[in-house]
Amino acid sequence: MKPWYNNILTMDGPSTNWKNTINNRLQNRVESRNLDKGPIPSTTMAYNSTNPVFKPAFWNSIQGNDRMTLEGTLQKTGILFGLATVSAVGSIALGFIMPGLLYPLMLLGMFGTMGMGMFLWFSRPSEPTAFVLVYATLEGLFIGPLTLVFEILYPGIAIQAGLATFGVVACMLTIYSVGILRPTPTFNKIVFTLAGSIFLMYLINVFLLFLTPWTIPFLHSSGPIGIGISVFIITVASLMLISNFGMIDAGVRMGAPKKQEWWGAFGIMVTVIWIYFEMLRLIAKLRDNR
Repeated sequence: MKPWYNNILTMDGPSTNWKNTINNRLQNRVESRNLDKGPIPSTTMAYNSTNPVFKPAFWNSIQGNDRMTLEGTLQKTGILFGLATVSAVGSIALGFIMPGLLYPLMLLGMFGTMGMGMFLWFSRPSEPTAFVLVYATLEGLFIGPLTLVFEILYPGIAIQAGLATFGVVACMLTIYSVGILRPTPTFNKIVFTLAGSIFLMYLINVFLLFLTPWTIPFLHSSGPIGIGISVFIITVASLMLISNFGMIDAGVRMGAPKKQEWWGAFGIMVTVIWIYFEMLRLIAKLRDNR
C-alpha cells in the first residue's frame, strides 16, 4: 500500500508555449510601426504558438503604452515565487499548529490551482495580474503541505528536490542562452503536445483517485517503469522551460505590452514548480527502491 501522498497530483505543466522565429523582414516592420497607438496586430507577432493563451487573437486584444522588459519579467517572477513561498510557509506553520488542516489545505491548493489554471488557460484575461497572484498563493497552499509530508516520510528530500530543481533550471537557461536548443515551431508543437497529454493524465488520475478505487498503472510505482515515467515527465517539464524563455525573449524583442510580463512570469513559475513537484516524487521513488 503506497502512502496517500503519492496519489496527489497537480495540474502544473501546461503553461506558456511560444515559437522564437523572428525573421528580419518582419522585425523591420515591427520596428517601423508605432505600437503605442493601438493593439498589436497579429501580423507583427512572428512568434506564433499552439498555446491558445498566446495565439494572435490574444495579442490583438492587448493594448498598452509600456513595453515588456526582461527586468520587469524577472521582478514579477520574483513576486510570484515570493508570494508562493509565503503561502507555503504559512500553510506549513498552520499545519504544525492544527495538524488536521494540513490535508484540507493541500486539497484546497491542488483543486484551486487546477481551477484557476484552467480559467487562465481558456479565458485569457487581458488584465491577468490579480488572477496570477491568486494562482501563486494557491500553489503555495498545495506545495507547502505536500513538501512537509514528503519531508516527514523522507527526511532531507525537500533540500534535495530544491537543489535538483535549481540545477535543472540553471542547465536549461544555459542551454537556451548558448543556442543549443531553440523553441522552433516543431519543438514547441512536440513539447506542448506532450505537456498537454501529461496534464490530461493528471486530471484522469485525480478523477480515478477520488471517485474510484483505481489509479493509473505505474504512475506511482517505485519500480523501473514508475521511475522512468517520472524521468520522462521531468524531461518534458525541463524542455517546457525553453519555450518559456523563448516567449519572454520574443515579447521583449517585439515590444509587447507591459502586462505581458505577468504571463511570462506565470509560465516560469508554473514550470519550475512542476519540476519541483516531480523531483519530490522521483526522489521518493528512488528511496523506496533501495
